[in-house]
Amino acid sequence: MKLFLLVFATMIFSLSTYAITIELPEEELAKESVLPVFEGGTVAVKSRRVVTKKKFEIGPMAGMVFNEPFFSPWTYGVHAGYHLNEFHSIAINAFLRDAKLSDDASQVDSDLAATNPSLTINFPVVPVPEYIVTLDYQMTAYYGKISLSKESVMNLALYIYGGLGMTDLGGEMTWIADLGVGQNLFFTPKMGLRLDMKFLMYNGLDVTSRQPTTNAATSPVDPGIFDTQFNISPSVMLGFVVLL
Repeated sequence: MKLFLLVFATMIFSLSTYAITIELPEEELAKESVLPVFEGGTVAVKSRRVVTKKKFEIGPMAGMVFNEPFFSPWTYGVHAGYHLNEFHSIAINAFLRDAKLSDDASQVDSDLAATNPSLTINFPVVPVPEYIVTLDYQMTAYYGKISLSKESVMNLALYIYGGLGMTDLGGEMTWIADLGVGQNLFFTPKMGLRLDMKFLMYNGLDVTSRQPTTNAATSPVDPGIFDTQFNISPSVMLGFVVLL
């Protein structure tokens, strides 16, 4: 009975309600769109402040190789390029490796010495990579503006690049290829920051392949005794560039 009374009351209430139509005069309705007005004009947004055509680009860079197991991942050097036009350029990237053993290598030798000394690799005698030099072609695929605050506009250039070069494997040189993407963030028409993410591809030394020889050695061994293996090493580089 209570349910019946509730349904009956709901029906009575529904019959007593009706829709209300609100009408507005046609002259009060919006007829056109409104665009924002920028104080001081839009010159900074429209114009290209950073002109790279037929200019040199040079600056120091530093970074690290991510998957380096036995040697220090830190690297530093210089980037120098020439812009043929606003889209195409060539560059030389020359970097020195921090020629030191990593903490992981020292830990491996320490653990092996404590458990089974005959398996110790003796990392201090293995060849350490020292430098990387590549000649790259670079294509700037996008140029635009970015504002990190309401007070200034910076210029952003996104690019892809690739090339060939040489790397040192403790005295022996081998070919190396690189392929990467990056961006230049110019805070003035001539100065900016450069950020690269690239992959290094080369035949590196397998320093664990001659463990008995290195275990017994007391001085650096010949790099030619080791087996080689194909490596793909991702790396990140950050630097400061100047247009000349």
